Amino acid sequence: HRGRRLTVVDRGFRLRLPGGVMECHDWRAFAMLCAGVFVIMMDQNLMAPNLSAIAHDFGFDDTERDVRLGGHISVAFFLLGLPAALVIGVLTDVIQRKRILVWTMILGQGPCVLALFVSSYWELFAIRTLTGVAVGGALPIVYSMVGDLFPANSRSYASMIVGMAMNFGGMFGQGVAGYLGPSFGWRVPFAVVGTFGLIVAAVVQNFAVEPRRGVADGGDGGLGASAAAAAAAASAKTASLASHRWA
Repeated sequence: HRGRRLTVVDRGFRLRLPGGVMECHDWRAFAMLCAGVFVIMMDQNLMAPNLSAIAHDFGFDDTERDVRLGGHISVAFFLLGLPAALVIGVLTDVIQRKRILVWTMILGQGPCVLALFVSSYWELFAIRTLTGVAVGGALPIVYSMVGDLFPANSRSYASMIVGMAMNFGGMFGQGVAGYLGPSFGWRVPFAVVGTFGLIVAAVVQNFAVEPRRGVADGGDGGLGASAAAAAAAASAKTASLASHRWA
């Protein structure tokens, strides 16, 4: 109908916006994708509100806290995400992307649950490194699937929504850590976020439908899309490493 802003057709939608039209071939798949990236980003800043409590638990002074917790772990968290983005970007061409997304979520959230049993600095270092691999590896999957869910003229809108999901995920995780950490200990927020993330991973596995490759461009897809996604993800990861600072 003329003047209608939102039109839903089958599993897709068409939304009129002031700057143009946003079209999506499968809104449920896109919602699941946003839920997945929200979950993966939740644990990005879980340590920040409770650095002093973690340092006290490990017997660190202020300098060791800043160097070993705020420095070494954060660098490893992001640094290993760079090659992970490239490797997973290549895998998106040969393995079902939904499966990679789910395993990436498990790789990120499983170690968070294991934080309940951490008793040494190096155990914490190891689980945070695994989470960093998941955060970096999620980016090429997201870019690849967005390209198949939205036509070229709508991908900027889709990227905006995905970016909002990432930011809200980080904000939610840090809020959970800041609220629960002082009352229940710094390990509990990790377990809460990790458990929630594993539940969402199960939902994505059972209900999300992967879009057909190249459908948004009227083709069957190919190697170029995921290769570009991997390069874009690595670039985004580098920018994130340069701008990130622990609170």
